[in-house]
Amino acid sequence: LYFLLLRPWLQSAGSSEFALRFPSVLFGVLAVPLLWQVARKLIPGRSGEPVTLAPECSAPRFPLDRELPPLVAALLLAVNPYQLWYGQEGKMYTLVTTLALVATWYWLRGIGRGGWRPWLAYLITVTVAIYSHLLMILLLPLHLLWFLIAWPQSRRHWRGYGLALAGLTLPYLPMVIWQWDMLTRPEQQTGFRFTPLPDMLERILMSHARGFTAAGEGLWLAPLYFLGLAGIFLGWLEIGRPAPDEHPRLAGWRRFLLVTTWLLAPMAMIYTMSLREPIFTVRYIIWIAPAAMMVLALGVQLVWRNAGLLRLPLAGLLLVYLVGFWSYAGWQQKATTIKYDLRSAVTAIAAQRDPADELLILQIPHMEYAYRYYSSDQGPDPFAESDARLGWWGQGLWTNTDLADEAAREDVDRQMNYMTAGARDVWVLRSEVEMWDSRYLMDAWLDQNAELVERQAFHGAEMRHYRFTE
Repeated sequence: LYFLLLRPWLQSAGSSEFALRFPSVLFGVLAVPLLWQVARKLIPGRSGEPVTLAPECSAPRFPLDRELPPLVAALLLAVNPYQLWYGQEGKMYTLVTTLALVATWYWLRGIGRGGWRPWLAYLITVTVAIYSHLLMILLLPLHLLWFLIAWPQSRRHWRGYGLALAGLTLPYLPMVIWQWDMLTRPEQQTGFRFTPLPDMLERILMSHARGFTAAGEGLWLAPLYFLGLAGIFLGWLEIGRPAPDEHPRLAGWRRFLLVTTWLLAPMAMIYTMSLREPIFTVRYIIWIAPAAMMVLALGVQLVWRNAGLLRLPLAGLLLVYLVGFWSYAGWQQKATTIKYDLRSAVTAIAAQRDPADELLILQIPHMEYAYRYYSSDQGPDPFAESDARLGWWGQGLWTNTDLADEAAREDVDRQMNYMTAGARDVWVLRSEVEMWDSRYLMDAWLDQNAELVERQAFHGAEMRHYRFTE
């Protein structure tokens, strides 16, 4: 659904990187105030003595203890490097985080106030979420678990929730039909390797703790671990009563269980599913981040209320450190080339190659779409006339077969002679070659039969220009 919605947007805004990434930025920004509102319902702090700026101040008192956890949670989500990374990607992951927050907001309103409107909004939101990413179906068992935790408050509105769940079976039926073959066939079909539970938990922790950089190692992450452990083990002590007009009016420990199950249950569910068919990758459950931010915010609240005379300096220092560390990690992600630089490799080839007379070999073949895109002007239709820009081209050879080396070399010789017949110049765009040709047999054939004229290496990609001399 995300990509279907992206298509008309790109047709009007163009296909530049800015236009491609802007929807992710928008949804990432929307998640920040949404988390603030959800956190105000789930983790309001225990109100201490109200704070005023000065004795003579006539302004209303501001219960800082009560508002601190929601504000801190929103601030941390805004600077978290993992969220920042996907807020700059042309993917749906900030959208699903935002939809998880919206669905949670409507679930809380439905359980607290009842009525058909929040449950209809919940049904629509979860449907959109499922069609944005398949594993958002995990919202359903998570909120069913919440229904049990919120008992007996939830019992008052079981009819509305039950009708919403019944309604959700209809939009999910096409998904079941689509997945039926994967669910019933005994052999693995997803392409993922099974990840043991300790490795899975470590990868989730490291991704959310330091993003895609090596900035956080050892003691650098100690303040984050301290606040997280404090929040997860003692945070329930710092959750205050809801305001008189807030619903649902659940006990603090129940709302704390809602937060911790939001954090932990999706991990357990995706691991359990992977025992049947490996499907785990960290970004698939990126929407647990709001719960993680709330746990950290409760850790800050614990220090704020229980560190004696040092509570303000210590809580402030921990928060400033975490915000500063995550901001640095986010900047490092932006300043460091992490993803494969196909753009530069394509640009280098397209600037020199005659597409009509000079053969291009793409190893591996799916780089066809990268070549079509990066060789365009990135206007509203980047693939227009891309056949002419791509010109004469061939797919890199698949040699990861069971053939013995000698037989494989003979097969490569036959295929390469056929592919390069009539060519004087051959350009090769290489990336992730091992996935297609782990023995580098195609490279060996070209080195033996042609002269290497030029070679340029980019991050994760390489351009080679060969010329036949005979």
